[in-house]
Parts: sequence; C-alpha cells; structure tokens
Amino acid sequence: MTKNSAPSWLFIAIAGSCATLIGLALGRFSYVPLLPLLIDAHWTSPGGAAQLAAANLIGYLVGALAAHRIALKVGPASAIKGALLAVVLSLAACGINAGLAWLWAWRFIAGAAGGLVMILSAPYVLSRVPVALRGKTAGMVFCGIGCGIMLSGVIVPAFGAAHLGAAWLALAAIAAIALLYAWPKFHDKGSEPADRPEHGKLVPGGALLALLCAYVLDAVGYIPHTVFWVEYLVHGLHKPLSIGGAFWVVFGAGAVAGPLLSGYAADRFGFRNTLIACFALKAMAVALPLASSSMFALFASSFVVGALTPGLVAVLSGRVIEIVGVAQHQRSWALLTFSYAVLQAAGGYAMAALYAATHSFTALFAIGASALGLGALILLLSSGAGFGASGVNHLRNDIHKSND
Repeated sequence: MTKNSAPSWLFIAIAGSCATLIGLALGRFSYVPLLPLLIDAHWTSPGGAAQLAAANLIGYLVGALAAHRIALKVGPASAIKGALLAVVLSLAACGINAGLAWLWAWRFIAGAAGGLVMILSAPYVLSRVPVALRGKTAGMVFCGIGCGIMLSGVIVPAFGAAHLGAAWLALAAIAAIALLYAWPKFHDKGSEPADRPEHGKLVPGGALLALLCAYVLDAVGYIPHTVFWVEYLVHGLHKPLSIGGAFWVVFGAGAVAGPLLSGYAADRFGFRNTLIACFALKAMAVALPLASSSMFALFASSFVVGALTPGLVAVLSGRVIEIVGVAQHQRSWALLTFSYAVLQAAGGYAMAALYAATHSFTALFAIGASALGLGALILLLSSGAGFGASGVNHLRNDIHKSND
C-alpha cells in the first residue's frame, strides 16, 4: 500500500465500524435500555428479561465457536455479511411480541451473529491496512460500538415509551442503513495470502496466554454495565427512564471516543502498556458506583466504562497481531473471543441469577471490578515479550508490505 493510496484504509475502516455497530452495538448492547421497557410493558417478567440477556450471551458463544470454521468454508467477507443481515432480521422480528420463546430465539440469533462479527471483522480490516495505522484503524472499527450505543440510547426511549415494538423496528432500520454502506466493502475476491490461517498450537503460551487470562476476566468485569446499568439506574436508584437513556448515551459517547483514544495511545505508547492501563482504569470505573451514587460519579462511571468497553478490545486485538502476526490473527482472535464468550455466558447467567435472587447490584459491581483488577495484575506481571520467531517474521513481512 503506497502513501498515495492511504485514504483507502479509511473506507474499509468505516465498513468495519458499521459491522461492529450492527453486530455488537445494535445486536447486543441496545438491549440494555430495552430491558426495563420490556418489564414495564409486560412483555416479560424481570426473570424473563434477564433470560433474554443470557440468550444473547449464549448465542455469542455459539457464534464465536463457529466463526473460524464458517470463514474457512465460505470466506470471511461472506460470513460477515451473512451475520450482519441476520442481526437486521432479528431486530425486526423482536418488534413482534410473540412470547418469551420467540424473543429468546431471535436474541440468540443476534448473539450468534455478533460472535461472528467480533471474530471476523477486525482481522479482515486490519490485514488490509499498513502496520503503522493498525492502532488507529482498530480504534475506528470498534468505535462503531459506541455510535450504535448512542443511537440506541436516543431511539429506545423516544420510540419505546409509546410503543415498544416501534423501538425494535427503529433499531432494525438503522442497522439496515449501515449494512447498505458496509455490504460492498466486504468481498472475498483478491484476498492476500496473509489472510489464510496457518497451523499453530491450540493452547497458547507466554504473552498470548496472559492475554487470554486477562481477556476472559474482562468478560466478567464488563457485564454489570453492559447488561444491568440502565436497570440499576431506573429500578435500583429510582431514576426516570429518561435519565437511564441519557446515561446510556453517555456510555455510548465514551464508547465512540474510547477506541479512537486507545488506538492512538497504542500507536504511541505500545499495545501492552496501553492495555494494562485500560484494565486498571476500567476496574476503578466499574467500582465507582460502590463508592458514590452521585450524578457526577454515575456520569464518570458511564463514560469511562463506555470508553474502555470497546477501547480495551481494540487495543487487545492489536496486541494479538503484535504477538502472532497477521496470518495467525484470525485463528488466535477466534480462540480468545470464544474463551471470552464462555466466561461471558457463564458470568451473565450467574449474575442474572444473583440479581434475580437478591435484586441488589452491589455484588455485581464488586465482582466486575475485582475481575478487571486481576486482569490488570496478570498483564503487569507477564513478560512484555510476545514474539516467537513466526511473529517476528510476520511483522517484518507486514512492514515490508506497507513500505512497498
């Protein structure tokens, strides 16, 4: 890729951003402001609403497990496009109140599609940009999550207060618009050899193992805010739904800024150092509601956790490339994402059960903050070196390609 063609990275980065907006923000995180509305509109009980959240997590687990094999069979671009289309259909289908089983099935499908998008979109995009732009590009890809969260924070209260089905359909319409832009940007023709996965050890070691351990702890640490945050504000602190929606917009604003800032920081200070800082800061932000429920504390917690939910993932994805190289990125990223999904599903079910039994949020925030703090400690104590011989050779090849 030459300097004159540099703007081309922006178009594929925006397509990646659209993919995360659809597959993760609208397919997954838009459920957070919808959860109290489902209860208040009597579409389901509090326990049923928690089960719908868990259905999405289980679907995510299944999608993460199948993503790599599907990509090998049909091509990563085709798999991404199919997953994005499935999310659009699931959002539209959820606009029909046909009972808990109907909603559970479609939330499961949305979760499975989100798992595919999470694994496949970043490797697809990052393999097509110069090495020097990977931090910035990863930030752009994952800031789509924040854009979708902000949109859902505005759309859901505006439409859902009068008619819950209309809120689901509005989300589907936004997803369809984003899909129109992204669709032609993903294509399997002309894939470079680096896109084809190589064989490697199934169980990682060294820096990649430390990364895996920390990442699965993030899967537990972020659940209180990404499942129960609006529920905590509305039913835990007895704030009006408008306040819950507003703070979800704040969360989304953080999720827009976070990946961009963390991506720039990774390019400047290194992926490993930036990742440790992300874990530590996120742990403090998740714990903040335990210390104070003031509006300032709630605002800070919303924004910082919002920023570091996709921001941490953007840096971590770049760190995987730094360790294993582009050719192994999709395979290694699939392993990390699947492991993340397992802990996310287990943690989501456990926290849903804990909340259903106690109707208390204190333990949820304490567990989440502790998990993130432990993740920061693991990364801090692990070796900074991540390159095996294969990783070094891949990086050299990547640099030569970007300078051609």
